Amino acid sequence: MSRTIQSVFIVTKAGHTAALELADSLKEWFVERGCSAEVFENGRLQWQRVVLPAEGGLVLVLGGDGTMLSVARRLVGSDVPVLGVNLGRVGFLTEVSVDEWPQQLERLFDGSIRFVRRFALSCAVERSSHRIYSGVAVNDMVVHRGALARVIKLELHVQGERLGSLRADGLIVSTPTGSTGYAVSANGPLVHPDLDAFSVTPICPFLNALKPFVLCGDMELGIVIQDTDTDLYLTQDGQDGVILKGGDRVTISRAQKGLLVAELGCASYFERLRTRGFYKDQQ
Repeated sequence: MSRTIQSVFIVTKAGHTAALELADSLKEWFVERGCSAEVFENGRLQWQRVVLPAEGGLVLVLGGDGTMLSVARRLVGSDVPVLGVNLGRVGFLTEVSVDEWPQQLERLFDGSIRFVRRFALSCAVERSSHRIYSGVAVNDMVVHRGALARVIKLELHVQGERLGSLRADGLIVSTPTGSTGYAVSANGPLVHPDLDAFSVTPICPFLNALKPFVLCGDMELGIVIQDTDTDLYLTQDGQDGVILKGGDRVTISRAQKGLLVAELGCASYFERLRTRGFYKDQQ
């Protein structure tokens, strides 16, 4: 997929002074190269109301993975690509280094860039046969308990077929992009981002009853809440969510069109795994 970048929307981490200062430098840099550029602060009304172009646009995020996820969720299903400059700690989702951004961003104009669709998740919550909530996630969707230290009971279905009941602290449904996040901490699999698939990982399952597993991208996962004496929660990317009640049915599947990502080829997927500490050489 090839396209010409004509307008850049620079979105900074909320309240981050260094990000705002860098945004001013980036805006000037893009204008010098014939692109229009605007700066927005994530979470502000101005960014929430901006109308993105049908083509020729790029959203450049200045922040860490949290800011990247917040901005990227808005872009799921659109034709506007996203690219991140890492101002956080791990920065697995943000490809561009803050120390080398001029050299790396030149790739936007020299033909090095590629645009790829990354798998994203869509959810719907039904209560008494009525849809009460819907949302999307770039990293993961998690069904989990609240403040009480107790296991929860869920019933799982795949493609409408009952898989079985699960007692656990919760359940993580992760995209390939998000497999390096919460899911891997719960012993879920690392899934290469080019794969059309998503993973399902229980959190501390009772008697280790269910192993993590991977589903094809066109499959549908159904989760029925069997707990009736406490509220549970469904969260998307650890940021948005809804309270669940006994009898609710959560359906999770592919989000149409996914997330369009600009890749500059600054580091391979496996290089990022190594540099972020996912793999270490044994001495």
